[in-house]
Amino acid sequence: MASTNHLSDPVTFGEDLASNLQRVLEIAPRHCRDCADYHIRCVAHRATGERFGIDSDRPELVALLKGLVGRRLAEQPGRLDIVIAGSADTGVLATVAHAVSLLGDEALARCRFTVLDLCPTPLLLCRHFAAEHGLDFASAAVDLTALGERFPADILVMHSVFRFIDSSLQPAVLKELGSWLKPGGAMVFSNRIKTRTSQETRADIAKRGAANALFGAMAERGEIKVAVDPGAVMKRLERALHDDESRVGEFRTADELKGLLAGGPLPLTHFEEIVCEIGGGDRPRYRRKRVLAVLAAPGEQSPEQRLAAPS
Repeated sequence: MASTNHLSDPVTFGEDLASNLQRVLEIAPRHCRDCADYHIRCVAHRATGERFGIDSDRPELVALLKGLVGRRLAEQPGRLDIVIAGSADTGVLATVAHAVSLLGDEALARCRFTVLDLCPTPLLLCRHFAAEHGLDFASAAVDLTALGERFPADILVMHSVFRFIDSSLQPAVLKELGSWLKPGGAMVFSNRIKTRTSQETRADIAKRGAANALFGAMAERGEIKVAVDPGAVMKRLERALHDDESRVGEFRTADELKGLLAGGPLPLTHFEEIVCEIGGGDRPRYRRKRVLAVLAAPGEQSPEQRLAAPS
């Protein structure tokens, strides 16, 4: 069934956040008992209209992806494999599909979208989103730190994933994921810079606390409808208030992240720092950096280049 929220819509990006909320409340407690609160919080906060997660760099990501996918489609015939490694909800898939949709229906029809995550909840949400929009779609539950299966990609997208991966494992994971790229392919890497300052922590917690309060008020007014007890949802949101403050793979400076990417096996061809303001008004304020980067795989050699290469 086609969604009334079309992929090319610059406001919704094809997402129905109210329906997502109903689905995550049903799915997460059954499929992700240990992290259900996190998945519910991600969807509930975005359902209030507040900017969270993917919303922090969506315009920049769309512009970058549109250019990369457009060039790749022009360079080669046939299907393009776009792999999304890590997803909290439908936000990253919607953003990538939106960028492709701006290139036209033929471009969208040539792309296959594969979403990978450790948790079933975002995979089920993404599967429903893809079915609504008629996307060529696949998904797999995988641990990015213990991979066996490979997922060849023309474009590989990672948004806010490495902060969940222990710093000691990040170089090996980056190398493995980079090996999935087809010749001439590209890895798009977006990640926040999370300092250790108390100012930033206060701004983060205040922002999530304000979103919790807004959700509760909207639910009470009937502006957000849930099929379960709103009080039970609020308890989940309160439990998840601090869970973004202690991820094992945070980057403390942009230079630290640049060092990881530049020290990997693929050339770093794009490195952009984006500043996002957290809070403000009567809440603590902090200007956070986010990095948007591209790593490029070498192109396939022509027969002439292969003959000229030293043996």
